[in-house]
Amino acid sequence: MGLIVIPKVLREKLGEDGSEALIELMKEVDLSSRKEAIAIAEERFERRLTEEIAKINDRITNEVDRLRIEIERLRTEVEGTKASLIKWMFIFWVSQLLAIFSFLKFFLR
Repeated sequence: MGLIVIPKVLREKLGEDGSEALIELMKEVDLSSRKEAIAIAEERFERRLTEEIAKINDRITNEVDRLRIEIERLRTEVEGTKASLIKWMFIFWVSQLLAIFSFLKFFLR
């Protein structure tokens, strides 16, 4: 609050002590109203911050759920690929063993 100037007429009616008391009262009222305004602003800020944090938490939760689903899909795909690879390895090695036995049978005759 800026400088408080009490008009001469009011100062004469109140006197020096009354004028000082009025100035102090005005300063207290100003300080009190500032504190109330700050408290209201803090409450609004905290409420807004809480809402925004809740929105962010929801988004994070949704993304985590989406990633879990994607990871499960990838695991299933990898398991399928591993099974397919094992199947083809088995077929390859069985055919190789058959080829080796055929060559040995042919040459050992």
